[in-house]
Amino acid sequence: MKLKKTLAAAAACAVLFLTAACSAGTDAGVLFREAKMGAEQMKSCSASMKSTLVFTANGTRHEFLSSSAMTYTADPFALKAVQSSQNDGQKSSSETYTVTENGGLWFYGKNADGWQKTSAAGLDTSPLQQIDVLTLLQYVKDEKYVRETTLNSRKVHKIELKMDSGALRSTIENIVTASGMAGDSKTIVQTLLNSAPPVYGYGYIDTDSDRLVRIELDTSQILDQVFQNIDGSSVTIHVTKSIISGDISNIGRAPAVALPEDAKAASSVQACG
Repeated sequence: MKLKKTLAAAAACAVLFLTAACSAGTDAGVLFREAKMGAEQMKSCSASMKSTLVFTANGTRHEFLSSSAMTYTADPFALKAVQSSQNDGQKSSSETYTVTENGGLWFYGKNADGWQKTSAAGLDTSPLQQIDVLTLLQYVKDEKYVRETTLNSRKVHKIELKMDSGALRSTIENIVTASGMAGDSKTIVQTLLNSAPPVYGYGYIDTDSDRLVRIELDTSQILDQVFQNIDGSSVTIHVTKSIISGDISNIGRAPAVALPEDAKAASSVQACG
């Protein structure tokens, strides 16, 4: 009986050793760089992103929710973006298109007066610039392999991503504006960013295709720490929830972007600036 227990323990240790050795032998940097290059070279994809921010300012609760769904095609370039948001109960939504027409790029948006189009000449059309979730990649400074796991029934590599504080900018701007802190200092956002510790998130890379399929960040504790370290502010901020997640799917097989019929008669307006 003791022999069987000993053999079982030895077998378990061997499995753990092999698993650890496999993880240790996986170069997270190489995986991530190849996945990033693959994202840059995508011919088409679908993408979604969600953001939740909950905080209190001098005891008053604020809740910001936003989501986006995109369809991207590289050649000819086309991008459909459907966005919705709810800021302290105030809801808004939009649907926009950026498409290639007669050798140029045009942006279509709808307002109370109907569809309008504006020249998008000079636009950087790369996926890393146009797809919301992929714009987070510019802040990644280091990668660490976590483990192989399962995401939506597919095997993926889970990679820890160390990012610089720039990944927090839009969230901090939202908090500063909504709380009224902007009146305390014109440089408050940059000051807060400078005081922020490193940001950590996770990237998920499909084991079969080596494609990046998901990025997620939970910056709740980091942001709460940043705002707790402010001296002399008239506003007290407590961040209870700050989560961003995004998914990339239909890589290379996304549906074509079709401009709505009523948008084709859009009036042309000159871009501001």
